[in-house]
Amino acid sequence: MDSSPGPYRSRTRGQPFHLQTSEGEYDTSSVNTTSTQSIDIPESSSHNVGSEVSTSGYGYQSSPNTPTKRLNESSPPPSKRSKVEESGPSSPNCSLSECPTPTEAPAPDSESERPSRVKVGGNKQFRSRSLPPPRRRRRAHPESIQQHIPPVTLNTLRELDLHEIYRNPKLRHDVVFDSQLHFRPNLDGNRGRRKKEMADMYWQIVLRECEVVLGSSRWRNAEMFSTTPRKLPILFETMRDILLTLVPKTDRSDVESILDPPLLMQQLKHNVLDFKGLSLWLATVLKAHCAPMRDQWVEQMVAKVAYGVDNGKVSALVEGIQMVFGILEAMKLDVANHQIRTLRPHLISTAISFEQSYFQERIDQGRLDMKEPRSWFANAAAGRKTNEALDHMAIFTGAVVDMLAPSGYAKYPATFVFDYERLEGLRDDIREATCLKMAILFFRQLTLTSKRDVDAATIDKLRTSIIAILGEEDGVHRWLRHSNAVALHVAQTAYEFNGSTGIVDAPTVKMAENWFAKHLQTNSPIYAHVEKEISKELTGMVLRIIKGWSSLSTFSIMQSADVTGSSMELASIAQRASHIVFMHWRIFGKMYLTS
Repeated sequence: MDSSPGPYRSRTRGQPFHLQTSEGEYDTSSVNTTSTQSIDIPESSSHNVGSEVSTSGYGYQSSPNTPTKRLNESSPPPSKRSKVEESGPSSPNCSLSECPTPTEAPAPDSESERPSRVKVGGNKQFRSRSLPPPRRRRRAHPESIQQHIPPVTLNTLRELDLHEIYRNPKLRHDVVFDSQLHFRPNLDGNRGRRKKEMADMYWQIVLRECEVVLGSSRWRNAEMFSTTPRKLPILFETMRDILLTLVPKTDRSDVESILDPPLLMQQLKHNVLDFKGLSLWLATVLKAHCAPMRDQWVEQMVAKVAYGVDNGKVSALVEGIQMVFGILEAMKLDVANHQIRTLRPHLISTAISFEQSYFQERIDQGRLDMKEPRSWFANAAAGRKTNEALDHMAIFTGAVVDMLAPSGYAKYPATFVFDYERLEGLRDDIREATCLKMAILFFRQLTLTSKRDVDAATIDKLRTSIIAILGEEDGVHRWLRHSNAVALHVAQTAYEFNGSTGIVDAPTVKMAENWFAKHLQTNSPIYAHVEKEISKELTGMVLRIIKGWSSLSTFSIMQSADVTGSSMELASIAQRASHIVFMHWRIFGKMYLTS
């Protein structure tokens, strides 16, 4: 599609803009989608790995069925966990070529221009009191420079670049386990809230600056115009630089000539900048290179700018400019997410060798101490019977499953640094599976005197009803919060199964409530026994799954590794744990055995 500026070029003088302070009437909405473009794989994708595991500007989210992080009631504070990565020095947020800096006084050219000083009693010099104080150089405060930069810049979008994706070891590891992984703006927590507040503050200041530029006669003074506007030149420059990364080379000359900050500021000075024509040209370029479902957002931007110009509302005009940056950010996210999906087979095929090189480099640099992980594996091997032949994979699998036991809450070795969240999810699922099995065990105890045998259909029905009672609430705490409701339902179901009618008696309900309140705790001996049986069963299931992969290639095994979602079914837990065990052993197996 032709990306010519259209009406913007055909008009030499823009529509005059008259200041008015009322608000606009439009809102915006964005639709997540993808963009299609070809991807060139960097030649040295396995080298020059960055030390950062994650970045603050953008996070990546797992597939929609992945639950949010859950809290285990027995979990210690996160700070107790060992970390392998050390954050490198933070890069400056200002990536523009011309950040505003304070003006400095020029150096004097002659002795006559220098302040006169009087020598008194030797070499000491005292400045004459009749002279004005000298101008001192001031250093630009980082925040004073940062406040003039838009919330979305090339620097904030840098982590979405293809080379940065290759340099992010945590991202490459997570891609293996989640086929639906995608980038999204990181607006969670206090950092995200502060990021949003700073963005709102920036656009409020831009609004005030635009009101002064477009509505005050003092801007006809060229000298004042050259020193006062601070944000608009950087805003236009940032818009141009981001757009240049999204268009092909054939369209970059038009972008550079039209989004020329000095030219646009000069047109603003003379009140001839055609905002409507500029927005229409931007819409033509954006629609030509963005996903089709972004077109509605682009049209809303054009309507917002036109409404602001036609009605003299600066607020609507600034909202339209803000939409442009939102669209540019969404386009960069679309490109990055498309690249992740397209490159996933390549990232999977190189995952083992990449992480081996990555962690070996950390070991050589002294940033990863293998003493503790090797000691953890050696202790697991020492716990096996001496008369049995050592099966290292079986030892490692048993050690991993035992490590996931919620009652012990063992510390994860540093070699599992990229799997902490997945291991936490498995640990919570084991906790819920144990609680569910204990509820069924209690039901069997209440039906021992029944003349009927408890069949699989009865157990499945009981399991479904208990899960319904727990509701959609996330986290293992729901078992403790709803323990009385579960106890009442189990007691009533057993009462009816034994052939009785009506409502179960109060003493039985009280006994059931006390039993659940006591034995759903991780320090209960009955809970520990049931959890141990589940761990033993899980270990066998994981070993059988891995043994069944013996005829498959590593790529085929890892390509099917979709360790997302949550389920207290042991088959699901075993399947997810198998992929973690398999990949981890392929990466660190030889390192464990060197001990």
